[in-house]
Amino acid sequence: MDKIRKGIFNTAVLLALSLAIAPVIFGGCEQSSKIFTIGIISYAPLDSPIMTGFKDGMTESGYIDGKDIRYIYKGLVDRDEHKIDAAIREILSLDIDLILTAETNVSVRAKELTKGTGIPVLFGGDPAPVENGLVKSINKPGSNMTGIRALETTQKALEWMMIIIPGAKKVYLPYKPDDPASIMVLPELEIIAPQMGVELVRETISSVEEAVAGIERLQPGDADAVFLIPSLTLNSRSSELIQACIKRGIPVFSSMQLDESILFTLINDFHDAGRKAARLAGEINKGVRVEDLPVETSELQLIINLKTAERIGISIPDDVLLRADTIIPHGGAGN
Repeated sequence: MDKIRKGIFNTAVLLALSLAIAPVIFGGCEQSSKIFTIGIISYAPLDSPIMTGFKDGMTESGYIDGKDIRYIYKGLVDRDEHKIDAAIREILSLDIDLILTAETNVSVRAKELTKGTGIPVLFGGDPAPVENGLVKSINKPGSNMTGIRALETTQKALEWMMIIIPGAKKVYLPYKPDDPASIMVLPELEIIAPQMGVELVRETISSVEEAVAGIERLQPGDADAVFLIPSLTLNSRSSELIQACIKRGIPVFSSMQLDESILFTLINDFHDAGRKAARLAGEINKGVRVEDLPVETSELQLIINLKTAERIGISIPDDVLLRADTIIPHGGAGN
């Protein structure tokens, strides 16, 4: 009888031990209880399209915020390299599994400061990841970094202008000379426009009020359209510039997301870019090597506002509307 009891006891102990070590032996059958921790370093707020796209993508992949995944966000307010480095080091000290960035200068510093750490870095929407030194090639990143490439939109926006506004040759361009966002775009634009037969009518401004006044001074023949380029000074109050254009009957366009009342804009779909970055993050969390994950490319979106077109007396051809990704109808924004 004692032998039977001893046998039962030994069997129970072995069963308990087997159950205890099963998750270790059969790791592929049971997920780790460790929370996937993402460190986000960006000028973009958490409710920006790329960030919401990333979080939506992780949710769609089954990650529950606070249970399977957590986000540690470090916002940036200026481009001082020392402050960027301090933010990256702070994130690295918090036991994270992956870093997500959304700007080239931050991505470059993140790559440098994560050398030898084994921490993967994802960039979301860099226009030239190879040229900027983030990866060796699009198909073979070759380092601890991969992500999403943003497509060039400045030239394509000008091409769409020439289709939507036939005969347009002179483009009014208000800009602030020391605005870092504008400085990044202007040199390329000044090369591209003449090659396309487009004359840039540049006007330096120091405020939104000056930009609006410049638009209001335009006379017939001064400009066929207004192009709003990236600007830390003007972007947040773009509706004032756009309304000034509409009142003058002047077409206004851009290659970035601005107030919906703009006639048309061509942008990278950064929400989609965020979702693609989330898919890469999921692969990395499963153990796929970063250097084996090719850089993906964001989609472009052409957005046309028919109410604005009607207000300024422009008819958008049907073949253009068929190619638009989003059409704001006659009753939409632009009141």
